[in-house]
Amino acid sequence: MSYDAVFDLVSITLEGTEISELDDMIEEMVNEQALLEDDSFDHPLFPAFPKRHICPLRSLVTSRQTIVEQEDVTEHRTDMQGVAWREGELGRKAYRCYRYRFGTPMYMFYHGSRTLEENRQTLDYANNEYFRFRYTDTNIHCSHRHPQLRNLVAATSKNDVYYLYENSIQHWSPQLRTSTTILGSPLRNAHARVPHRITTMAAMDHNLLVGGEDGSFTFMNLKTCQKPVFGTFTNGEYLEINSIEMSHSRTGASHAYVSTNDPIVRCVDLNSLETYAEYPTEWFVNYTAQSPDAHMIAIVGDGLDGQVLSVNSKEVIATLKGHQRFSFSCAWSPDSRMLATGSDDQSTCIYDTRKMSEPLHVLASDIKESVRALRYSACGRYLVMAEELDYIHIVDTTSDYKKAQKIDFIGDISGISLTPDAEGLFVGVSSVDFSSLLEFERLYHGSDTLQSDPWGSFH
Repeated sequence: MSYDAVFDLVSITLEGTEISELDDMIEEMVNEQALLEDDSFDHPLFPAFPKRHICPLRSLVTSRQTIVEQEDVTEHRTDMQGVAWREGELGRKAYRCYRYRFGTPMYMFYHGSRTLEENRQTLDYANNEYFRFRYTDTNIHCSHRHPQLRNLVAATSKNDVYYLYENSIQHWSPQLRTSTTILGSPLRNAHARVPHRITTMAAMDHNLLVGGEDGSFTFMNLKTCQKPVFGTFTNGEYLEINSIEMSHSRTGASHAYVSTNDPIVRCVDLNSLETYAEYPTEWFVNYTAQSPDAHMIAIVGDGLDGQVLSVNSKEVIATLKGHQRFSFSCAWSPDSRMLATGSDDQSTCIYDTRKMSEPLHVLASDIKESVRALRYSACGRYLVMAEELDYIHIVDTTSDYKKAQKIDFIGDISGISLTPDAEGLFVGVSSVDFSSLLEFERLYHGSDTLQSDPWGSFH
């Protein structure tokens, strides 16, 4: 389709509201396309990238701030990514509209699949704020390697956050506001030995495990940070590691469920790094999560239906129906009673473990992209849903999954992580032009008044 044909269309926001002024902005962006032929194109606010999507920034961004704090956003000096958009929100919507028109949405890979059903619950976002933006440094960059695998941020405490940048693992300290490479280039010797292309990672307590597209892994004890172990879980077979989730067995031992591009889930002891249990499935596995009571595991993958298996007997307890495309995320509530699954069909299904024959809720009509990551808070009150890009939804479970907060930004999401005490939320943004690690803090409301700030000592 030609540019002229594209822009004969009516300009609308994602919410469907007509904004005629967008036409003028986007037409100006189209006139910038001559820059695409020049690899030396350099925007004064962004590094030089000979990529199609960088060009609209020349027209739409008026300034960019490196360090962004809470006050900068509340006083409207910049958005949470440090960007001051031309015409404010209008410029931001113009950029998003441009990107959606020229991008390749994920649903194109499901050619021929049936139309998605529209019987989804609508979330109430009005006046709901559970987590507030706190800080970002736009010089801190995140990455992701696979378009569907977005579990590349992990917080083991409110002051220890691990994330992927290029093919190295970084440690971010919110207290010191510094980032340090702990695995991968430019380190030498054993600390540089990581999978050729890291696709996923997990961290819990003092354990860090990263997996790659060839089935290899690197394990590090974060307490000592000495002698990381490099190996493979797939007996040398070239099988992409899709996800890793760490948890504790009923005896308290630390282990990890490793999901790969084959129909087997491997449970790995984190002391010996040996696989001591395998769970067969009928399709390639994308994500596996153990219930907090350690009795069940939920498995989702390249099949429309997920499964819940007994940890001990490996028998199928339930088949999870409700999704219309493949799924890439699942999460249990802390009491092991609720299970959430996220899918390429742009929905999250919520199951009550007392009746898993059908979902209790299907969220939500407001989701625009595939659901790539799910996390319940340790207190059980919040379910965090990450789309592929631009949006994080935080659902208040005490409202019967009806109320939510939407966090709106620009860029691909490399991963999300709540701190173990549920006081902090970290979001990795991996788009090359908006890459950063966004920090949020939990709000406590009492009589409509903000109560104690557990992060106050960090200011």
